[in-house]
Amino acid sequence: MSEILKIVAVALVTVFAHMLIKQTKPELALLISIAGSVMIIIMVVGTFKNVFGSFYQIFNKTGVKMELLSPLFKILAIGYIAEFGANICVDAGASSVADKILFSAKLIILVVALPIITSVIDMVVSLL
Repeated sequence: MSEILKIVAVALVTVFAHMLIKQTKPELALLISIAGSVMIIIMVVGTFKNVFGSFYQIFNKTGVKMELLSPLFKILAIGYIAEFGANICVDAGASSVADKILFSAKLIILVVALPIITSVIDMVVSLL
């Protein structure tokens, strides 16, 4: 609970600073937004450690190949990085570039997911 309060506090300070600076130095306002966003991401990185540990335990218990864990983490990272980059572009007024980032991320995720898709198909076929 206290983590989200810290995150909201950083976000509010970032937004307030952005609004104050935007009128006089718009290029600096974008940098303030990026810096605030990076601070928030750094604050939640520790949470991902728990998520990765949980996935590792699930894979161990279910007998799913550990080689599939890496693509899964890559997919998660691609999604979060693309969303972060796209939001920065939207904040800067370049929504068309944001759309290209998200489209590209979807294609990359599809390519990275192919081993997972193949493995699921193999499991289904072996059950038949």
